[in-house]
Amino acid sequence: MTTTRFLSRPDAAAYLHEVHGLKRSPKTLAKLASLGSGPAFHKAGRDALYSPADLDAWAKKTIGVGAFSAIEHKVAAIAA
Repeated sequence: MTTTRFLSRPDAAAYLHEVHGLKRSPKTLAKLASLGSGPAFHKAGRDALYSPADLDAWAKKTIGVGAFSAIEHKVAAIAA
């Protein structure tokens, strides 16, 4: 049985920056959670906890696909 180590909001923000290069503050993660547009999280009383797998999935979706030009990004955004 594997155990998932959940991360607090400050730790999740640090993880996103260190692993994916995304700069998101704990306050921004809280705001995204209230809007329903941030990474999936779990509640433990008052604490929001994030799994690394959920952070990775959200970061991948946020970063999007690679492209060689700005127009390729625009075409990919329109197609999505």
